Amino acid sequence: MNATKPSAADFNRARRKYRPHKVRLLLIAESPPSSGGFFYFGTTIGKDHLFRETMKALELWPRNEPMRKGIDKRAMLRRFQSMGFYLLDTCVSPVDKLSPFERRKAVLSQTRRLVNDVIEANPVHILIVKSSIFNPVRNALRESGLSNRVLNTGPVPFPSHGNQRTYRSVLRRALRRAHLSL
Repeated sequence: MNATKPSAADFNRARRKYRPHKVRLLLIAESPPSSGGFFYFGTTIGKDHLFRETMKALELWPRNEPMRKGIDKRAMLRRFQSMGFYLLDTCVSPVDKLSPFERRKAVLSQTRRLVNDVIEANPVHILIVKSSIFNPVRNALRESGLSNRVLNTGPVPFPSHGNQRTYRSVLRRALRRAHLSL
């Protein structure tokens, strides 16, 4: 992997290592972060908000324990995989440093590829994470006949900037509604 700036191929390679045989729950996020960290990379960089809060919600990381830089994530990723959980990003490369207009443009331009990836993963249930992608992703999934798999009827906030508790609560509630045990 490129130490300075991971590529879309690096993100995809890391993600595929942890793809379950049967995807029971597919989380759809916006994009890998520009920070160089990534949900599926093997160690934390200290700003792994989505990974940390997802693991806390699934009780794979203690709720009150910080997740600092250098934590080996591989055992938690294997457990996430064994539960039938998987994460895809709407955009293959980071968009978090783009202007809102450019971000939206990137999301809209990549929904067709995302839908193809969702069809390939064939998840039982889908949870769309982040308010900025909810409508375009939901609409693309609806047009492809996949809307009946989407668990959330509204946006799930990204787990940072004070939304951590809400994210964990919404994720756990979605798991219960889908009868997916921890």
